[in-house]
Amino acid sequence: MAKITFYTHVADPLRFACQLTQKAYTQKARILVWLADAATAAQFDALLWSFDSVSFVPHQFWSPNTPQPDQQQGVLLATGDHLPMVAAETVVLNLADVYWCDAPQQPQRILELVGNDTDSIVAARQRFRAYRDAGFILEHHDMSSYEG
Repeated sequence: MAKITFYTHVADPLRFACQLTQKAYTQKARILVWLADAATAAQFDALLWSFDSVSFVPHQFWSPNTPQPDQQQGVLLATGDHLPMVAAETVVLNLADVYWCDAPQQPQRILELVGNDTDSIVAARQRFRAYRDAGFILEHHDMSSYEG
């Protein structure tokens, strides 16, 4: 069963997502960043180029309607309403209000980022309950005091 980590009270979810993406990439993980829409994906793409002046996180946009690239590691950015079939070893960074328990194949690791606004918190609580009810392994990190 997949392990799902909730990071709550994240002051700047996209910047924090860049840091998590960079960490996963340096650990040679395959990562899929699932974004709410094309505008957020473009914003995240630009931030990946600029958030750290001394490093680079190679990434590419991917359409869930096409086969997943055969790369062993790398960062894919995607959006959409229909969750794709992903390789089990893929780390999914979920920045959208989607439930990965409904995916055709579940990854082993899912990271959920939750901002400070009420709407994000309410939606995350619903996802947390859905994952718990589906039997996923859950963990939680309160990032309210994180200053990264």
